[in-house]
Amino acid sequence: MRNTILLLLLLSKIYCYSQNPEIKPYVDYLKKTENKSAKDYILQQFKTHDIVILCERHHREFSQYELIKEILSDEYFKKNVKNIFTEIGVINLQPEITEFLKTNGLDSLYVENKLNDFQQNASFYFVWEQYNFHFFLKTIYDINNNSENQISLYPSDSEFDWKKVKTAEDYKREYEIEIEPRDSIIAFNIINRYKKIKSEKNKKALVILNYRHAFKIHTIRSNGELQQNTGKYLSDYFGNRLVSILLNCPIFFKKDKKWEYKLIQDGKWDAAFKKLDIDNMGFDFKNSVFGNDKFDLWNEIEDIKYKDVFDGFVFYKTIENHDLIEYYKGLISKDFENEFFRRLKIQLEYFENTSFLEKIEDKTFREGVVKEWNTKKNIKYGNLKYLIESRDKYFIK
Repeated sequence: MRNTILLLLLLSKIYCYSQNPEIKPYVDYLKKTENKSAKDYILQQFKTHDIVILCERHHREFSQYELIKEILSDEYFKKNVKNIFTEIGVINLQPEITEFLKTNGLDSLYVENKLNDFQQNASFYFVWEQYNFHFFLKTIYDINNNSENQISLYPSDSEFDWKKVKTAEDYKREYEIEIEPRDSIIAFNIINRYKKIKSEKNKKALVILNYRHAFKIHTIRSNGELQQNTGKYLSDYFGNRLVSILLNCPIFFKKDKKWEYKLIQDGKWDAAFKKLDIDNMGFDFKNSVFGNDKFDLWNEIEDIKYKDVFDGFVFYKTIENHDLIEYYKGLISKDFENEFFRRLKIQLEYFENTSFLEKIEDKTFREGVVKEWNTKKNIKYGNLKYLIESRDKYFIK
């Protein structure tokens, strides 16, 4: 009886995972491809390239930073790469961050206070609320604190200093003059700093850019204007010394003023990985069925394939295991509260958000905002059920 039940369960699983012919080419390709982990695939790229761009998922997605932690903790990275450039973090924080990350034995309370300070001043937004930046900095600090090989981080976003901003007019000047054209500025900052580290006989670097910023092509906006992308500038400068890698992610887009998600190639890619029970793998786009697919991360592009925009792909964790995290305890520290609301008011005035401006001085409103921002928020994609259905529709049931 027991053997009969086991046989029925096995047959049931096979039946449920019988695939639609549409995903067969992807499944066949994965079957014949070496199952190299995402971490090992990314590290392997440094053997033949100086610059590796990793295309970040949504800024809030946390599991991607668990992968990045694996990469940074590897002895090969610590000995042979050591340098990281990020889109997140204004460039004027570079000197202070460098000093902090390379000062061993700091008191834990001091470390936490500095992490909060960097988080609060990382962006031209009134505060950068994405928890990943805090986790990322703490990861590097802990690695450096326990290793003779020191990792250097170079935040490379446009310069912005909230101390110079007193009014909405100041914000307009600093934001519109310093921030745009942002992608060319980020690329310039990376290249300029890279020239200096290369002279120090350490010429390899990991570059973390989000979404379109990592594209090796410029794109076209829905209004027909050219959208310049940092990855294109870097690719032009470094040539074949650079490789760009896409991390599995849902496509995010605006619909009726709200952000929504859908899967690459209508879920076929995710379905192929599920069929083979793979959740950690990397491979080249060249000569692959994946790389030959139409590039659909950006809807306005025609006749462009994935291999034209990225060189490789890593799949790390399924969509069910993606966690979107923002805020954390202590983000709006007591000594930062007044500055937080000062910045918020300026930005609301700049964007002419009168409804919130009317509440900004209300004590109850302010207490509620501080409480919310000091409470870690961990959610899934808003339409996760739809994403799962988009993937699983390729299995015959």
